[in-house]
Amino acid sequence: MTSIYLDNAATTRMHAGVSAEMERANRELFYNSAALYGPSLAVKNEIERAADTIKRRLSCAVEPDCAKKVCNATFAAQRATGGTDQLVFTSGATESNNLVIMGKITRQNHHLIVSAGEHSSVHAPAKFLFDKGHAVDFCPLSGDGTIDLKALERLVRPETALVVFGMVNSDTGCIQDTGAIVRTVRKANRTAHIHCDATQGFCKFDLDAAALGLDSVAISAHKLGGPKGIGALWMRQKARLSPLMHGGGQQDIRPGTMDTPSILGFARAVELFDTAEHLEHVSHLHKCLVGNLPPSCKINGKNDNPYITNIQLPGILGQTIMNALSSEGICVGLGSACASTATKNRTLLAMGIPEPKTKQVIRISFCPENTGNDVKTFIEKLHIAIDKFR
Repeated sequence: MTSIYLDNAATTRMHAGVSAEMERANRELFYNSAALYGPSLAVKNEIERAADTIKRRLSCAVEPDCAKKVCNATFAAQRATGGTDQLVFTSGATESNNLVIMGKITRQNHHLIVSAGEHSSVHAPAKFLFDKGHAVDFCPLSGDGTIDLKALERLVRPETALVVFGMVNSDTGCIQDTGAIVRTVRKANRTAHIHCDATQGFCKFDLDAAALGLDSVAISAHKLGGPKGIGALWMRQKARLSPLMHGGGQQDIRPGTMDTPSILGFARAVELFDTAEHLEHVSHLHKCLVGNLPPSCKINGKNDNPYITNIQLPGILGQTIMNALSSEGICVGLGSACASTATKNRTLLAMGIPEPKTKQVIRISFCPENTGNDVKTFIEKLHIAIDKFR
């Protein structure tokens, strides 16, 4: 049976060019980059080039007036002079998010704010700190899935040490207004560390982390045709975190032998991802999807991201429809893969959707390899499944 894969927000198929680059690294670049002889220094140089490739994609152009809108002008100055930003390779965005949260909230009086609809890699460490007695606030969402900026402004206080939010929500695909969030925080607190989980947005949309005034950004390779188990944490000049691990001096706050094949595979995936071309293709697929859904279905949230669409079903459990589609060789999601076993969808609940309805959804997420025929077949099978189970 031919498989149609429409759960690319969970993970993506590795690009053939990435596989080839990783195989080259495994064969030719097996030396430990921390050693001091010639072949190891060559490996270190390759890793540094990979880091530069990824950092360039974190410095893509954004709206021209973005930098001047950021309250703290030092960020714009840093961007203009190039700065000395740092890229720390991690095992993925989960580790990157934990590294920031646990590395920044180190005292009982450190205040943390995260949005109510964040991925479990943000929500879980925040909840852990809350249960330990730390001051943690969960900023509410508006009905369309965007962060409630007025509520955020009320939550920020002088002792706020860290604010964390996702660039793109993994459940609904809602794109947050990063510039507005930064301005809101900076208006009340000029020194709070602002961290963005850009896992679902990196490469798919342009992002200039420094110009936007962000202090750190988490990204992951396997959402864009790269290998699993490799991610990175970008940090601006002078951003400081306490390390979670100790031993070795490879990356300062994240010690351990560098995974050269995965790092080079990550960089190759970034090189192969054509933001404008892929966005145009996926936007066409999204238009076909939304325009042909059964009339009894509707879209949850602000549907401004063609890569991810959250579909409200007419009184049918998402699990039921997912199983029916799976039997036809079509893979769809129910929401964030890391929270697939959770009993509640925090994002949809925070948007004011009644709990029974939060279980009556499926999530469709595209990648550049999906085709119009994939969408056509999915729509046909969805109509049949809904007619069967209503």
